[in-house]
Amino acid sequence: MNNNCVRVRSQPHTKCTDCPIRNMALFQGVPKERLEWTQKYRQHQFIVPAKTRLYIERSKPEYVYTLFDGWMAMYQTSQTGKRQILRFALPGDFLGFQADANGVISHSVSALTESIVCGFPRHRLKKMFDEQPILALRLATMESRDMSLCQHHQTFGSRKDAHESIAFLLLELFHRTRKQMSHHYNRQDNSITFPLTQEDIGDAVGLTNVHVNRILREFTRENVIDCHRRRLRILNEDRLAEIGEFSVDLIAGNPLI
Repeated sequence: MNNNCVRVRSQPHTKCTDCPIRNMALFQGVPKERLEWTQKYRQHQFIVPAKTRLYIERSKPEYVYTLFDGWMAMYQTSQTGKRQILRFALPGDFLGFQADANGVISHSVSALTESIVCGFPRHRLKKMFDEQPILALRLATMESRDMSLCQHHQTFGSRKDAHESIAFLLLELFHRTRKQMSHHYNRQDNSITFPLTQEDIGDAVGLTNVHVNRILREFTRENVIDCHRRRLRILNEDRLAEIGEFSVDLIAGNPLI
């Protein structure tokens, strides 16, 4: 890791046998009696403070990671310094393995909130997959889901207008949070914790802060959403889905086999 602010979690690490996010993570299909085996490959849990980079593009990360808690952003930086967010990572997502043949990573990851990640030494990854081939299939399923979302953003991003792009992103994150961070979902008012700034949203959909602010205010006036104090409340999901051409099936992550 390249940032001295990232530190090893001092309190006892969560045991893999007691992991509350296992059903969303890479080790979903590992039988409970084999989770002690998983534990030997995880070296540390790390705390990543908000606004801290876990790793940077064009570096060679020492670890691959499961996001255990918090929100993170995967992004690339242009030559002019502009950030393009590729996707937002939530608990259960697997980070840092998308390196080239030389181990060089093509993107950066930074924490939007204080986050905890489980670190697995990269050099032991192949051995882990050799011993538990089911993990390779699970990783392929997770990648298929993420690639489907990325392809949707790339294919339809050029033809979607700003309202459609933001509507799609809000519903994507709303449903992913309900699935991957259920304790951050309030069923009574249909709201989720939502730590993204207008800059984060803009960097994900290619809009300025001013443009994002205008569209969010329009959605609020039309009683489609209510977004303030770090919470997103969906007031009219059908209308928002219609605007964004969103289907929850896009984030289902069904098994390949």
